[in-house]
Amino acid sequence: MKTQNNKNKKNKGSTLVEALISMAILAFVFVSILGAFSQQQMSTRKNSDKNAAILLAEQRMEELLKFNAMQLTEEMFQDYIVYRSDKFQYFDTDPGEKRQFRRTTRISLDFLKTMATIRVEVEYGMKDGSYPFKVVLSTRRGSK
Repeated sequence: MKTQNNKNKKNKGSTLVEALISMAILAFVFVSILGAFSQQQMSTRKNSDKNAAILLAEQRMEELLKFNAMQLTEEMFQDYIVYRSDKFQYFDTDPGEKRQFRRTTRISLDFLKTMATIRVEVEYGMKDGSYPFKVVLSTRRGSK
């Protein structure tokens, strides 16, 4: 009878150890899945910001491509854009938002004013007042 009690005690101990190991494995898997989910969200937000920056650069370029070189003046201007409630809000000065875009447009003319170079630069991914990423579109426009 003593041998049966020893076997029962050994089985109970191994069941507890197995349960603890199973819980540790499940915890590791759960933390890994959460980490991957968090990484995916960050990647999606980065891609969303990049797509918005491209859209903002293309939007400005389309506005300026309506004019030929003779109708453009040499200038540089900058605006700030914040995406809120499914729409863009535009500002002339830095609104100081956590996630915003800075769009710089430069128009330069050759000395005869027959060719204009249009350069639109949209910076995004603001962290601590800096813009680590940018999208640049550039084109030359003639007088005809």
